[in-house]
Amino acid sequence: MLEVGTQSCLPDMSFGPSVRDMYILHYIHSGYGTYSTGGRTERIGPGELFLVMPDTVHSYCADSDEPWSYSWFGFVGTLATRLVELAGFTALSPVRTADSTLPIESLFGNLMRLRKEPAKELLLTALLYQIFGTLAIPDDAPPLRADVGHHVRNAVSYMNARYADRIGLNEIAEHVGLDTKYLCRLFQQRLSMSPYRYLTDVRMRKACRLLRRQLLSIAEIALSVGYQDPLMFSRMFKRTIGISPTAYREKAKLESGNTSYETS
Repeated sequence: MLEVGTQSCLPDMSFGPSVRDMYILHYIHSGYGTYSTGGRTERIGPGELFLVMPDTVHSYCADSDEPWSYSWFGFVGTLATRLVELAGFTALSPVRTADSTLPIESLFGNLMRLRKEPAKELLLTALLYQIFGTLAIPDDAPPLRADVGHHVRNAVSYMNARYADRIGLNEIAEHVGLDTKYLCRLFQQRLSMSPYRYLTDVRMRKACRLLRRQLLSIAEIALSVGYQDPLMFSRMFKRTIGISPTAYREKAKLESGNTSYETS
């Protein structure tokens, strides 16, 4: 999470045309405005969201009669594109309506509160995932029973705690007391991905952090995130992240050397 804000706009208040180097997700609390990108302009109102894509020319403008009030947060990261895709945003469809049964309004309200907390970076990052996890629930998905959400949360906690071990779908299903096929179905309903994909994302996120720290060899990092075979780890890393672990480490080293400030 790089920035968080809220704005009650004046009539015809506009921004852009501009290009940003991060994703920025806006949620409209009230009023109306227009968002233009990719040669298209859309009118947006209460309960809708629009996403600014990195390195994409865009502009937006408040309505003359009923100017909008919105909140936003800007973010980057290894899994940023994946989160955006899971939530249903694309370059051709950067606008979507939040299901009225989802707590999107209150979640964006929490953004403003958490930015003043002592551990705001951790809390805001957690909330970012919560927002995208909520948006990733299909609009036509059947209501989930309370125990269903409990099983998914239990499996997620287990994977976040045991990602460095040699665990697979059988171990995860056994831990939560469900059949493997049923667990996969719950994950698809809740997170639009399989347990295996979630575990891989956790492992790759941890691997990226270790690669940026420049302390361990590739083989040591592979073992640290649950891969006994460094070659298998390298193939999975490239498939998920898009570049090899070595290339990622070199890129991180160059970026670190070109940065004149540190982030906590």
